Amino acid sequence: MPFPKPHLEAFESPLRTQISERYLDQSGVLQDTIRVKAPKAKLEDVRLVHSAYLVETVELMSDIGSGQLGESSYASPDLLRTALLSVGGALRGTEMVVSGEVKHAFSLMRPPGHHATSSNPMGLCYFNNVAIATRQVLRNNGINKVSIIDFDDHHGNGTSEIFYTDENVQLISVHEYDYENFGLGHYAEIGYGNAKGTNINIPLLETSSNVSYETTIDRVMGPALTKFKPDIIMVSAGYDAHYADPVGNMDVDSQIFWRFGSFVREMVKATGAKGSIWVLEGGYNPFSLGLSIRASLEGLFGKDVPKLEDQIEREEYQQIIDANNEVVEKVIETIEPHW
Repeated sequence: MPFPKPHLEAFESPLRTQISERYLDQSGVLQDTIRVKAPKAKLEDVRLVHSAYLVETVELMSDIGSGQLGESSYASPDLLRTALLSVGGALRGTEMVVSGEVKHAFSLMRPPGHHATSSNPMGLCYFNNVAIATRQVLRNNGINKVSIIDFDDHHGNGTSEIFYTDENVQLISVHEYDYENFGLGHYAEIGYGNAKGTNINIPLLETSSNVSYETTIDRVMGPALTKFKPDIIMVSAGYDAHYADPVGNMDVDSQIFWRFGSFVREMVKATGAKGSIWVLEGGYNPFSLGLSIRASLEGLFGKDVPKLEDQIEREEYQQIIDANNEVVEKVIETIEPHW
């Protein structure tokens, strides 16, 4: 994008995946993986989730090669092809898990997608990769329920909007929340109609540390997945909650991303799900992104938490931890009656 830093758009660049992939290669963690190239998705795949208007405008602005499609979502030359490849990565990973070829898949593609609603691109997102893959997988025999875990620093508002009335899709989004300027992602947003209780928001305070994320996993995510019993688990894997990220304002390190990997592995076994599909969302420091993804992969492999260079001592604020514990209590109090 033709924006200088510190513009938000400048951080969503090819360096994110290029440097991360190089680091993952050099770390040796990819020796335990099957690597495939993402195919380009078809426009009819995108229309499973998005309105004709959104698809047509992305196509049009991509042809023009510039212009603004939504808040913090600008067009650039070849946007459509890139966005379709990103969708294709999520779909290919889903196929591999459903067929039994692999137990877990990770789509290391960009642009991200979880802010794209059914009709509006926004927040660096054009097509909602994880939502399209979810809608596609629900067409398979034997896949009746899907859980989506979204641990990006920002609320997965697009995914929430798309599945807000769908009782077969559970969305659990843990994210940074501004309690001085209320916005989307409040814990009172729980779904509508028969889907009440399937939309779970865990809005944590700015500068939350590993401790608060551990609490949400143990007290909300684990029980929610156990109650819902999904046939497959999707993960919106956003790594911008890392303390070194230029876009997020949280204070976690790679240990918590290992914990998410380990947790998803445990939940796949506990619920009898076919497996998990991870789709890259945020994570805009290329040097911490590779570390974070490695940690998640090692958790998925069932390995012990790796000792990585970002795991340095940082001050924790008990007031933030206490406030987040109160938020978790409110979340449970709001959601539990619908279980």
